[in-house]
Amino acid sequence: MGHMHTRVFSSSGVKATQVTDTIYVIQGNNRARSPFSNAVCVLDRSTLLMDSGCGLDIIRQVCSRCRIDAVVLSHSHPDHTSGTWLLQALCDPDISVPRQGSDSIALAEELALRFVEHDLAQLWKETYLPVTGFRDFTFTSQFDDGAEFSTGRNRFIAIHTPGHLADHYCLWEPDEKILVGFDIDLSPFGPWYGNPESDPGLFRKSLEKIRGLPAEVYVSSHARPVKQPHFMKRMRIYESAFRERDEALLSMVPRDAWIGIEEIVELSPIYKNDYRAHPDKIMRFGERQMICKHLAGLVNQELIAEDTGGRFRKIRS
Repeated sequence: MGHMHTRVFSSSGVKATQVTDTIYVIQGNNRARSPFSNAVCVLDRSTLLMDSGCGLDIIRQVCSRCRIDAVVLSHSHPDHTSGTWLLQALCDPDISVPRQGSDSIALAEELALRFVEHDLAQLWKETYLPVTGFRDFTFTSQFDDGAEFSTGRNRFIAIHTPGHLADHYCLWEPDEKILVGFDIDLSPFGPWYGNPESDPGLFRKSLEKIRGLPAEVYVSSHARPVKQPHFMKRMRIYESAFRERDEALLSMVPRDAWIGIEEIVELSPIYKNDYRAHPDKIMRFGERQMICKHLAGLVNQELIAEDTGGRFRKIRS
């Protein structure tokens, strides 16, 4: 059964990694790097697709060979939702979205205002959305923490894991011990929390939550599946980025003078980008968001002080 399904993907030129007889990871375009992501396809009594940002060409190929009965979207970023409109046109599946993002997940205009500040919204729509192929879509249901999606042999339980976004979810298959972690992607870059609603504190709590699951296989949106013990090792490295970024920022804040947020952003401690040579307003906005969240944490720990002009100075080492 499994090999037959693998051939269904390979004969269409779609790269898929078999996890079990029924669960496959479809590699997104650009090796599943942003602005694309992996999709997870469950070929069971009913066919379920998790996320739709693998690329419109891949969606067309998959739908030409099997009918998608249901789609579950893990969170609101367009590199995870961009093909939903096409799936609706080709298969008309049930589409479930997280309740926390349901007022904006399907609407470009609302997403832009949610993810960047007002004066960057138009630029975000013009530069980011055309690359992903995103178009507005409609959904049939909303889900919340603890929701269960059954496909026949498999069942997946929704676990609310905010931090990356307020509406980010993981899906847990307790019988096969497979955890689909989506944008808890264990990438070498580390956790990303560059939107206004993103929250590194909640992100860390979400990592704690999934670390407690007896997962034997971990599937993410931007890398190949990993098994134990590699999953736990990758988790530790991934989580260490929070501390390393704190330390990097603390070393940039002087003790005897004040430094402004834009001066710190210009140094690009997280993205390591030269903004003078490569100006990118959307990237800079994301980095600024992440830096501000770390600085707020360092102020709370009374390691740095902030003046009324939004400048920072070290209190103690």
